[in-house]
Amino acid sequence: MDGVLLYKEKLYLFDGKSFSTVSPKEAKKYKIGALIPVEDIRTLTFKLPKSLDEERLAIQVELKMYNEAGLDPEKEYAIDFISYDLPNEENYLIEAFALSKEDADAMVGEMVSKIGFLDILFPRFIAYKSLYIEGSSSNDLIIYIGDDEAFGVVYQKGRYIGYRALDSLAKISKKIGIELARLKEILATKGLVQTNYPPNEIHIFDALQEHFYKVVEKLVYAINHKRSYYGLEGIDRIILDFEGHKIEGLKELFVAQGVAEEGSYELLECCGLDAKQSSLAVAARYVAFYDQLDQRINLTFYERRLPFYRYEIFRYLVASFVAMIGVGAVIWYLSLQESELESQLRLKQQRLSKLKSINKKLLAKIKALQSQKQELNQKLAALQQEIEIYEETLDSFPLIEEAKLERQKMINDVVEDLYIWRLSTKLLEQNGTKRVTVDLVSTSDQRDKIAKFMKDLLKKGYKRVQTKQIERQKNLYESRVGIEK
Repeated sequence: MDGVLLYKEKLYLFDGKSFSTVSPKEAKKYKIGALIPVEDIRTLTFKLPKSLDEERLAIQVELKMYNEAGLDPEKEYAIDFISYDLPNEENYLIEAFALSKEDADAMVGEMVSKIGFLDILFPRFIAYKSLYIEGSSSNDLIIYIGDDEAFGVVYQKGRYIGYRALDSLAKISKKIGIELARLKEILATKGLVQTNYPPNEIHIFDALQEHFYKVVEKLVYAINHKRSYYGLEGIDRIILDFEGHKIEGLKELFVAQGVAEEGSYELLECCGLDAKQSSLAVAARYVAFYDQLDQRINLTFYERRLPFYRYEIFRYLVASFVAMIGVGAVIWYLSLQESELESQLRLKQQRLSKLKSINKKLLAKIKALQSQKQELNQKLAALQQEIEIYEETLDSFPLIEEAKLERQKMINDVVEDLYIWRLSTKLLEQNGTKRVTVDLVSTSDQRDKIAKFMKDLLKKGYKRVQTKQIERQKNLYESRVGIEK
């Protein structure tokens, strides 16, 4: 099945094996789609009753997006959503998406003026759905890193369950202070392995490692959040979509966080093409197989018009023409009917215009009431919190002795592992019974011991063991490790 992808002002026809450029006239023979950057999309997740039929569900989604996602009532938006039928729940979990026509026109308006339509506008994170047309038994974390956008997206056995936006290469380049082309070269050739960097580039390694530590923490948090909704058992594969390159050392950061320890780390592959072309092939397949997908997003404003002969009015005119030959009276009757229909159409258009005006006013009132409700909820929450503080104070007295034992056990576990891995500490601080902070001082060749130290604590049942801060002073590293029960 063939599909055309609009990418960087050019039209690419994909036949399932290779790409070829086509003219706007040739492209009209196929389904045509284009990618939307994630930063242009408003996303909102919420729940709605399963008792709603399809039409009322769509209306409620639109109202939610205007009321809670901050859509401007004066602008035109395309809104689409994916619903999840969760077991033992009376509500659907809805993930809704909105794109303004203003942003869409800026991206594809010029090409649409040449073609006349654009069948599908979609974000890149849903395009990977085309990899799972034939199903899958794997839980995958796909990481896309591009010049202008980046994100991580999770597919649970072929089902899309969510994405998390990340800093693009352009933003990373600006933060670190090196050129975009050089940044891509460094990531592709040296990755996140310290021994690949000469002494005069150690500052670059430190900056990149700190950035990707934060990236991994964001994605691990998102994955853990999805567990409660979808029963996600873990990640089997980490798939990287980075212009056909791997980033050496990236998987080790996930391992240190207890994710995908036994899983694979591989490049995106599709359709027998090289990794660099596979990224576009995935998007083109999404366009080609759009009607067959069980999950899909389309935020287009530029729907294709049916051929004239497909419209009912054409068939009516043909029938009228035949009737004119035989019976003049029928023509006169049909003329009256047409006039009546036009009159009814004008009335309905006036009514629709009035309803739109009323709807805008209602949306404004709903927004004001929503704001009042939020203020009241905040006051109620403050009172509830105050009551809970008093109740917890009364309940906590018999637990003081037990808390002492828990704190002592945490300290003993940390000290034991510090001794095992011969790590030096600058500070050992305990905050309650649930958290300990350790400032480690190490040389360059001891950094792998820090990872093993963190891994041992994870095995002992601590939920989160992560590095919050890394500072380098001469040949020593100061690493702040947070440990939570």
